[in-house]
Amino acid sequence: MCSDMKKHLCFWLCIAAYPLLFLSCAGLKKESGLDPVSEDFLSRVRYIITKEESKIFRELPPSARPRFIEEFWERRDPTPETETNEYREAYFERIEEANRLFRGAQPGWLQDRGRIYILFGPPNERQTNPMGGRPIDPYEDPKQSLEGTRVATGEKPTEVWVYYNLFSSFQQPHAVKLVFVDSQGTGNYTLTTDLDEISPSGLHTSFEPDLVFTHELYKEEAKKAALRSKRALFDFSWELLKVKNKEAGSNLSVLISLPYRKIIFGNDQGTLRAGLAFHLEIRDVSGTMVWQQDKDSQLEFKQAQLEQNKEDSWEMTVPVLRWLEKGRYSLYIRLENRTAGQLIEKLLKLKM
Repeated sequence: MCSDMKKHLCFWLCIAAYPLLFLSCAGLKKESGLDPVSEDFLSRVRYIITKEESKIFRELPPSARPRFIEEFWERRDPTPETETNEYREAYFERIEEANRLFRGAQPGWLQDRGRIYILFGPPNERQTNPMGGRPIDPYEDPKQSLEGTRVATGEKPTEVWVYYNLFSSFQQPHAVKLVFVDSQGTGNYTLTTDLDEISPSGLHTSFEPDLVFTHELYKEEAKKAALRSKRALFDFSWELLKVKNKEAGSNLSVLISLPYRKIIFGNDQGTLRAGLAFHLEIRDVSGTMVWQQDKDSQLEFKQAQLEQNKEDSWEMTVPVLRWLEKGRYSLYIRLENRTAGQLIEKLLKLKM
């Protein structure tokens, strides 16, 4: 335990060394129900955290969050065999650079130019036109050089960024042009280019954070990093069923669903096995234990059988054999795969 506490302390001391943590928090969105350290983490990684990671983090009990943060950066480390995490260092360095390069009503890293700079790095060409009007674009066909662009930008300050090989991990390299316009005159340039339209065909991004995009610095590691992330995220979905069963003295059941693809199975002479241990605690607003339950399950599959059912899920319904009166409660759920050392914890709120 002492060793773990030292690791967590060292991690945050390292992060604190980055000047970005002392920047103004103006414009940052507060995350309801989270402590300040957790809010700050989610804010700083807003461009690279996936929806699944964000969901898991928000449902964790506070004691489990430091370990999640460590593993978050480990999943993105292009060279895990070394002590340096080049990805994390590059990410925070780019935030510092964005704050230095892009002035405006918001800190540079929160602006569109900062967001693109952090994710894709500096452009190969940057054409600035701070006085408004139409910038000269060497990549545009002269036949298409009409007044439309001038009207669209409204003679506002404009920047055009050109990347030569932005999506070269997915297609043949070609130039990508991004247009930013300062429509309000505040120094905050808004991206007017539709990123979905310039993305490789079949890659529907909606500009959701993705490890592959932010690994452009380390293209050869992109697929490996994505695979590590997919396998490492051991998580289940849950549903609280307020079903009354007076005979059993129960008015709540907990439904757990765990996809088989999230489970690491052990191989025992051709039989794939995983031992799952479920633990549930319910406490009232005073912290008093109201009810708890432990339940173990053993999963066994043949390889071919698991392949056929890999998109299915293991499900378990646990009735709470205690009538819960009206009020607010907290549910602590822990699910462990003892076969492979996988563990996920959740701290949920309940109103009856």
